[in-house]
This record gives sequence, structure tokens and C-alpha cells, in this order.
Amino acid sequence: MNFQGFSVFTALVLAASVNAVRAETVERVEAIVNKAVVYKSDVDRFKKLIPLRLKVDPFFASDPLSKKQNPDPAEVVDYLVNEKLILDKFPVNDSEVETEITGIQNNLHIDRDGLKQAINREGFKFEDYFAMMRASIAKRQLIDHDIRNKATVSDDDLRAEYNRGKATSKSFRGSFHIYLIRITKKNFKTTALAKQSATAALADLSAGKEFKSVAEKYSDDGTSSSGGDLGYLSYSEMSPTLQKEVQKLGPGKTSGLIDNGKSYEIIKVEDIKADVDAGFDREKDALRAKLLEGEFHHQIGLWLDRQRAQNFVKINKRGT
Repeated sequence: MNFQGFSVFTALVLAASVNAVRAETVERVEAIVNKAVVYKSDVDRFKKLIPLRLKVDPFFASDPLSKKQNPDPAEVVDYLVNEKLILDKFPVNDSEVETEITGIQNNLHIDRDGLKQAINREGFKFEDYFAMMRASIAKRQLIDHDIRNKATVSDDDLRAEYNRGKATSKSFRGSFHIYLIRITKKNFKTTALAKQSATAALADLSAGKEFKSVAEKYSDDGTSSSGGDLGYLSYSEMSPTLQKEVQKLGPGKTSGLIDNGKSYEIIKVEDIKADVDAGFDREKDALRAKLLEGEFHHQIGLWLDRQRAQNFVKINKRGT
């Protein structure tokens, strides 16, 4: 080979090498979960498969991502990382997926070819459906193994939620067990000193101190001896300011610092007690379903937080 020919050959080899490197760098690694990898193509595929995921994924329908036509890539990566953590903890083999799909076919009275054709008509591939079914089975195993026994709603929880919802209306027939810390401005040399005392009381509550002991220390309106306990009050027994504040608070909740002009106040609703209301019996099943869904998501979130702490998870920042 002459020199000119060799140069042309070398140039072609180098060009091919550069193109190969470029081809490899197109597939960006978005995250690593133990030995599994989330690629950019996985994120792109996720967006295209949202309609299919809505039908197959038991977690997705209630996830905020499901409401977005063009979800943020970082949110998608986070979802896929969680999915791989679940699959890592609850691995599902091909045989289990096949059994699941066969059961679906039997229910639909179609064979495998018929199922594939139905999936293709929707614009999806059977391979994507198969992979999504694997993740779906793993998620159900997580719920059955680690979540269901922890996600519970008691009758007291139902009653509290029912009362909380009704208590936002002034027509509510019931009463509120209220605690109050009141710091009167005229009892201080300056308004600034009164506010300083009120802020200190709020800081003590934020630090976890008992409301009654904080009220005994800071209140100056005559209720300090009872720890700020006003007992049960109906709306008609409250001042307009108190009515407005308790409507915002559920059982066991404490307000922020309230300036009503003459004093600074902090309010706690210890309990809400409704009069006999037949509506509770009508609504409690729907309330239970609502609270259970929230508790399931809470417990799943706690489980995923533990898994992220116990496993290797590396998410690459966008643009790096």
C-alpha cells in the first residue's frame, strides 16, 4: 500500500472509530441502581408508554406523573429508580409473568396472538407489555408482603377525618376541644416585647414541649392555670377570629402565631366532636378508601426511602 492509500485507509478507520464513539455516547446513563441501569432511552420509552402503564401499573394511576402529558425527565428517572429497587427486592421470573398473562388471556377469552394483536393496535409492543407486567407483579408482591399489614385506618381515624371535613363549615353541628395561649400586648412595655414572648412560646411548641406547660408559662389572660384549656366550644360560642382559625385546623393541629390586634394567640384543636350525624354511616366506606390510599402511599414512600438508604443508587444530574 502506498503512502497516499495508507493515509486514506487511516482516515476511514479513524472516522469509523469516531462514529462508533458517538454512537455509544448517545445512550446516556441516567441512573444506576445496584447492578441495574436506567438509560435515556428508558426515559423516552416511559413517556411513550404512559397510556399502557396506566392500564398495567398498580402504582402509576395515583402518581402525579400520570397526569402530565410531558413529565419532567428527572421525575421519570426517579420513578424508574424506585421501580428497579422494587424489582431488586421482589424479583419476578419469566414463568411468573407468563402465568399472569395467561390468566389475563383466559379472562379475555383470547389466545396469545390475539393479545399481541390487541396490544399492537394500541400502538405498543408485546415486549414492553411483558416488562411492565413483570414490574406490576413485583409491586403487588411488595404491597402484600410489606405494606398491607402496615396501612391501617381505625374507626377513630375515620371519625376524625369525617369531622374535619364537616368542621370547615359554620353550619357544623358539633364542638371543638380548644387550647389557647394568649399574650396580651398591653401587659408588655412594647409590642415588640409581647411578640418576642409569643415567638418564644411558638418555638417551645415546635421543639415538642407540651401545649399545656407552654400555656402555663406564657399565657397572661387567666387561662394559664388551666394550661390554656378552654374545653369544648361550638361555633356560636367562639369569637369570629377563633372561628376562622379552627376551620383551618384538624384534630391535634396547632396554629401559627395569630395577631388579633390586642394580643398574640396560638390555638390548638385537641379534638372535634360531632353531634349524631347519619351522614357518617353513609360516607365512612368512601372515607376509609380515601384514607387507606393515602396511608398506602405513605408506607410505600417510607419503604422506598429505606431501600434507597440501604442500596447503591446513583442518579446522574442533567447536563453532566
